[in-house]
Amino acid sequence: MKNSYTIFETFVGAGGSHIGFKQNGFKTVYVNDYNQDCIDTLLLNNPEIEEGAFVDCKSILDVDTDNLLKNIKLDRGELDVMMGGIVCKGFSLAGERSPNDERNYFYHKQLELVDVLQPKISIIENVKAFSNGKVLSENTPQDIKDRVDIVWQALENYKGQKADLRKKGAISDEFLKRGAELRKEKESLLKVLVDNNYLISVLDDLYHIYDRIGYNVSHKILNSAWYGSSTKRERIIIIAIRKDLPNSFIYPMPEYHSSEISTKLDFEGIENVKFKQPISIGEALAAIDYTNTEDVDNRPMNHAPKTVERFKYIKAGSNIQECMDELPDELKISSFYSRGNTMRLSMDLLAPTLVPGHSNFPVHPIEHRSITVREAAVITGFPIDYKFIGNHSKRCEHVGNAVPPQLASALAKQCIKFLDALE
Repeated sequence: MKNSYTIFETFVGAGGSHIGFKQNGFKTVYVNDYNQDCIDTLLLNNPEIEEGAFVDCKSILDVDTDNLLKNIKLDRGELDVMMGGIVCKGFSLAGERSPNDERNYFYHKQLELVDVLQPKISIIENVKAFSNGKVLSENTPQDIKDRVDIVWQALENYKGQKADLRKKGAISDEFLKRGAELRKEKESLLKVLVDNNYLISVLDDLYHIYDRIGYNVSHKILNSAWYGSSTKRERIIIIAIRKDLPNSFIYPMPEYHSSEISTKLDFEGIENVKFKQPISIGEALAAIDYTNTEDVDNRPMNHAPKTVERFKYIKAGSNIQECMDELPDELKISSFYSRGNTMRLSMDLLAPTLVPGHSNFPVHPIEHRSITVREAAVITGFPIDYKFIGNHSKRCEHVGNAVPPQLASALAKQCIKFLDALE
């Protein structure tokens, strides 16, 4: 192995993927994220980055491609690994998932950077829904694109209005009729898109672009808990190897598994693996020093008394929907609000994907409060002393959006095996 292989990171966030590669000796030459709090968090915990890497705090769309190689002090084709956990809100299962959401096209810029740098390995990480994502093709008429924007935004606005009216018990028949009309208009538009082949597969498009710029591509759905995280977070990992190199990258074999994890074990030779038990939430939380009152990331939220009373009815590993009949009338809420902190974790189990935003973090397994930023961080796999910058809601987002470090570490090890074989 070389003294250190190089890595270039876009959408670096608070540093989940960075930690995994750093632990395996990679030298960072570039980090990018448009969120200043994320960059501040990254640099606070990894001060060596500023000594040898180019820090680029801007949208990926604004990255200066003309001076990129000069900025990282490498020649084209010299970079070992390029990693990008592309912003995924456009592909998330939450929301209306507009095929014309501008966030859906960030991967085009990512691949433009790949073309400029020509790294040996290019890695893209995203939500599982990325594999089913559809975007509008370049030949979609502008008036159709405009109509899509209008209708999908109207549906997003409608959902927000409906949630507000539901709280007030003021949903009218006329309002519901408006929603049905919007749904009908959406379906009509979708038919136009499909009939005219305006909708294309994101994955197909990505494969096509990679092929054009000189890469062989593969992808696999990996579960973070397989590699030592305490969350069952599924991610699509897309690996592209430059065509002049052996196409021999092997995805990391799972080490931990149980019947609790439903992700398909799609690995050659998996039948011979003896798995370790996944690391439970209880084991992860045991690392926290709860006597340390100076840890701002471990300060609980100040919930309203009624919210605390509601939490008391939720059993470990269950959702509030399962105990709704037991709640006094004054504590009952609509089943619409059954996600996030209306679900209680269990010490003996793994966490589901921790959705960004404090209002969507689950309830502590024992205490009647949502989990803290620190608790979410150790469940995800961050080091116990990792500090986060920003207000509470933003710090929750930084943890929720992060690539679990153990998953990144497993990928880094496989990159090293691949790169070592080239020497």
